[in-house]
Amino acid sequence: MNEGIIKEEKVAYLKSKINLLHGTLYLSSHRILLDAHKQGVGGFGLLGSALKKKVEKKSIGFNIELGNILKVEQGKHGAEKNVLEITDNNGEAFRIIVKDFKEWESALIEQM
Repeated sequence: MNEGIIKEEKVAYLKSKINLLHGTLYLSSHRILLDAHKQGVGGFGLLGSALKKKVEKKSIGFNIELGNILKVEQGKHGAEKNVLEITDNNGEAFRIIVKDFKEWESALIEQM
């Protein structure tokens, strides 16, 4: 099974109302995947450096097979209207700020 990347973009993932993570969103012919990492953890000395590496190394995001997507909608976050909202078959919603919602919606629908 060869899965080439169809679309890729640096995005902001709205993990919760107060938790925004930066990462990269990928679309392939079989799945949509977000690779995001916590940033901004700081500290001084050896302990601070080790903590920063450990926290920033952990990948946070999602990996959804296209067949498990229930719906794709345009959401809103404050004044931002380019919010891609994906709901999976389990009812879990994923909200991602993208540059152009319509482009992502079209690309997703084309692959589904």
